[in-house]
Amino acid sequence: MAHGIDKDMVLAHKAAIDAHLESIGIHVSYTNVFWGGRSEIKPSEISPGAYREWCKGNGIDPGGMRE
Repeated sequence: MAHGIDKDMVLAHKAAIDAHLESIGIHVSYTNVFWGGRSEIKPSEISPGAYREWCKGNGIDPGGMRE
C-alpha cells in the first residue's frame, strides 16, 4: 500500500510493487490507486446519527455493534 499526494509518485510506486509481485510469481490483475489524501474512513469519522440510521435501515441493532 502506498499513500501520497503526488499522483505520479504513487503510480510509480504501484508499478514497482506490481513488478516485484510479478517477479516472484504473484500475478496482479487489479489494484486500486489513491492519492491526494486519506483513502479510508475511520469509525471515528462517521456521524453517530448517520451510523444509527444506516444500522436501522439494514436491520441491525446499533447497540449490538459495540465492543
